Amino acid sequence: MSSSSPPKVLIVGGGPSGLILALSLLHNGVPVRIIEKNSQPRLGQRGAGIMPRSLELFTYLRIVDDVMKSAILTPTVRMYKMPEGVQTSHEFEMSPHRHPTPTNPFLNPVMLGQDKLEKIFHAALARFGCFVELGTELQGFQDLGDRVQVHLIKRGFSLDPNAGTPETSEYEWVIGTDGARGVVRNMLGLSFHGERKVENFIVGDICVENLSQKYWHMWGDASDVLISLRATETPKLFNFVIGGKNVVHRELTNNEEALKRCFKEHTGTQNNLKFGEIPWMSHYTPNIRMVETFGYGRVYVAGDAGHVHSPTGGQGMNTGIQDSFNLGWKLALIVKGVAHPQLLQSYTDERIPVIEEMINQTTKLLKRTLENDDEAWKTSGSLFQLGINYRWSPIVVDERHAIEAEREAAEDAYLDDFGFDDDDEDEAGELKIDSYGADHDGRLQAGDRAPDSSGLVIHHPSKAFNQTCQLFQIFDAAHHTVLLFAEIVDVKGVLRTLSAYPPSLIRSVVVVRPKKQVPSEASSANFVLEDRDGHAHAAYCPSGVCGVIVVRPDGIVGAIAKGSVWLNRYFRGVFTAI
Repeated sequence: MSSSSPPKVLIVGGGPSGLILALSLLHNGVPVRIIEKNSQPRLGQRGAGIMPRSLELFTYLRIVDDVMKSAILTPTVRMYKMPEGVQTSHEFEMSPHRHPTPTNPFLNPVMLGQDKLEKIFHAALARFGCFVELGTELQGFQDLGDRVQVHLIKRGFSLDPNAGTPETSEYEWVIGTDGARGVVRNMLGLSFHGERKVENFIVGDICVENLSQKYWHMWGDASDVLISLRATETPKLFNFVIGGKNVVHRELTNNEEALKRCFKEHTGTQNNLKFGEIPWMSHYTPNIRMVETFGYGRVYVAGDAGHVHSPTGGQGMNTGIQDSFNLGWKLALIVKGVAHPQLLQSYTDERIPVIEEMINQTTKLLKRTLENDDEAWKTSGSLFQLGINYRWSPIVVDERHAIEAEREAAEDAYLDDFGFDDDDEDEAGELKIDSYGADHDGRLQAGDRAPDSSGLVIHHPSKAFNQTCQLFQIFDAAHHTVLLFAEIVDVKGVLRTLSAYPPSLIRSVVVVRPKKQVPSEASSANFVLEDRDGHAHAAYCPSGVCGVIVVRPDGIVGAIAKGSVWLNRYFRGVFTAI
């Protein structure tokens, strides 16, 4: 609970999605309470893969440096010749190393145990005076229209299921981030359609001596017994997966000695390996399901509470983080009285197509994994989540589409005058949704991820004069950032337009070309930056048509405009209660 003021939002579930949502709201000045029914913090690597897009979002919360200090790059995969299991059959990079670029500072997934990642999140929460309440379980709730009444049981650190103190409280909003087996989704009555696969896996962590920590080791395949031992950031600790048609799952999950014998038997003749402590393990069957809507009224869900799927591709935790980022800033505006609750419909509108495509991709990867296709283990391209977008969203605005529509209408009228038909024209209003951006042509559009830009020189504020920075150091989870490219924008007029909106919610950034004079009216902006290397202009307005770019608090381009008219159209669609 936040210690400074009464919480407005109750977050049910203390995993990554809930913790990120809490951080997002706290950065926006919204006090929260976060509860977790487990009496002890979760152990284990679990969802250890952190995709580049998540690392970018961590910059918005100013925690990325803490994550990168502890994380490691994905180890090289080493597969062994069987049945001996000693000689290497082949090696490959699950994610070949790529160097950062001016617009993409993170191009490599990293690995960090979920328990350690959650500690970083907890430390960030503590800086706001907020702490996860362990041993506190939601028993029920009633949406009363203007608030939600909740019924809790507080057991603290007691393991006795019959112990505990009842509590009834009220909050403006309740968000369920309590996982696939959580109660919020069920109590809310949300459908959870999908399927349960027949394949079974045993997952967990184990200490191993005399095994190289440089590799992700694999023996066998899914047609018999597959053993995977992935090196972690902790010396001698390996994350394991055991799968295959000939694995006796029930026996292995209930008997640690049997599990160690399985490792010995199926890693060939590597008799020098010593299998020790098993901090945690679990039996896992892929369950592939999702909600049709993320909620209604004053109760919503995020993360695994709204979607579950195969772990192949490392999308799960990262997708939950993006759920929370999408929801957090919108909920904050509503709590502050700046936006109407209807804004939350865009949470469902934007995220559901992304979840559908994520499930499609991870299910295909699971199938290929079970078919012993090495390519299924490789992580690259769309799985980095840098192409995820909301171009179809009803709340994003791109003035260039209107300009292009006018041009096409004029061309059509010209053709009609001469009796020509355009047989190739698509049906009016039809918009193809490509939520992972696989087919995008590289042109930035409203709804896309906002790129970074390095090599920017600060002219204002004066206390930072002549220092260099990146856009990702300016973007954050609590502000809309409006970029004004001075060469093609009426800076004075746009800044006057922005002055009509709450200054605590918007940052204005005037960007000038190298060695160009800074307009005098730019002094009223929050930042004036010289685009020394030209990366910002190249990324955001290469055509020189629209020079006003709005970046949302979740790192998505909310609007691309020529000036104040379409800028107002965006903010009036978001700040709907002003």
